Amino acid sequence: MVFSQPSFGLLDFEKEDDRMDYSSNVPGSFVRSFRLSENENNMKMGNVEFNYRRDFSEKSNLDLTVSHHAMDREEESLFTQQSEFADGSESSSYQFQHQDNKSRSWEIQLDYVTEFGQQNKVEAGYKGDLSRTESPVETVSGPTEESAVFDEDLYNFFRYNQDVHALYATYSKRINQFGFQTGLRGEYTRMDTKSLAYGETEDNVAPYEDDYLSLYPSAFISYTLPGNNELQLNYTRRVSRPRRGQLNPFMNVMDSTNITYGNPYLTPQYSNALELNYIKSWDNHMLSTSLYYRNTADVIQRINYLNADNIMMSTHANVAKTQSAGVEFIVKNSLFGFLDLTSTLNLYYNSISGFSYLPAGAQEPVTGEADDDFSWNGRIVANAALPYDITMQVTGNYNSRQIISQGYTKPNGSVDIGFRKSFLNRALHLTLNGRDIFETRRRVTVTSGAGFHQENMFRVSGRTIGLTLTYSFGNMNGDRNNDRQQPMMDDEEF
Repeated sequence: MVFSQPSFGLLDFEKEDDRMDYSSNVPGSFVRSFRLSENENNMKMGNVEFNYRRDFSEKSNLDLTVSHHAMDREEESLFTQQSEFADGSESSSYQFQHQDNKSRSWEIQLDYVTEFGQQNKVEAGYKGDLSRTESPVETVSGPTEESAVFDEDLYNFFRYNQDVHALYATYSKRINQFGFQTGLRGEYTRMDTKSLAYGETEDNVAPYEDDYLSLYPSAFISYTLPGNNELQLNYTRRVSRPRRGQLNPFMNVMDSTNITYGNPYLTPQYSNALELNYIKSWDNHMLSTSLYYRNTADVIQRINYLNADNIMMSTHANVAKTQSAGVEFIVKNSLFGFLDLTSTLNLYYNSISGFSYLPAGAQEPVTGEADDDFSWNGRIVANAALPYDITMQVTGNYNSRQIISQGYTKPNGSVDIGFRKSFLNRALHLTLNGRDIFETRRRVTVTSGAGFHQENMFRVSGRTIGLTLTYSFGNMNGDRNNDRQQPMMDDEEF
């Protein structure tokens, strides 16, 4: 069977205003300052997907999915800042920045499944993720809007390309109450980045390139007990790659008191996880309890330090190792015939190693002390089926105090709500999202180091309302994908 499913996300427009208030006792710096930011984003997205399935027998089939995603995002930002100094003098600044981000990606996935003998199953396949991104930035700066001119120091053209090719194979077998599965995934990753300042061209700037091969084994053992009870013992190895913003070495001096820049030499962080799970099922309820231990090497952490001019610098580096051990509870309930609840509670002990790191151009290494702490987080997702084919989703999150390199993050939480209405035999979807409806989604970090103590609050966007219209056509399998429980809102990442 062959079917294609193109879908197009239409226009997305966002506008947000922010204010940042500063106070400082650094010699020569301002005493008080406030900064106003006005941002407008216009985004166009499109996605085309092709699917092919071949059934060789009732127990053997081949699935191929090829999808192409395109995103164009135009962003305009206006920054004005007023500062007061100890001698009574004042200063002002004006900056207008324009960004035109373009992203193109292909995803290719080929999966083969066959069953044979007495409950033997083999799965094998390939997955390719090919992405290309360009993000030029242009800025005009000056004391006032009338005096602002093109700022060569704030021009940047960043190119980021990454190809990931993965091959995997798993073998699973069931013997009475026992189930076994072993697997191995091999990934070849090739990445290159190039950051161009004003006046530089593709010909006179060499890209930073990296390619590597990684292996990820996994093993799962399960035992079925009477009364819909099950025990599982799992081992997995995983990877988390640096984001493109963390790799761009361009120094962003839009905030003159906190200069941020990326690190093109970042490497992925790898983690190993061992879990013991107990699962109990009822007709409309499910309980999962997990005891786990995880360790992560080459952890990517934000590093802060003062330069020779007493200006705060911030970048990312692979500087630490972490270990965590804890227990996680997941409860799923179907209530009253129209409400589904998924509740998660995670309690864990976490430790982070000390480090010493010398940033490029710094006179002394940045150091951090080893630390450990007890933390917890919780999440509740409620999905409700309302009249007139309307579905509602409410998501609540809470994170307790958590340690990081050079400090900790304060507790934070948020609530999101979304509504979705389907039309034209569920081919057309209208989604209304409300993010951070109580305006509590913020990340407050407290860090300290040689000569500084800093408390920084970062908010993703505050309360926002979004309206999305999507249309899918050409799907010969009808609602195969629509029947899955899809989140209306993606999690924000700080």
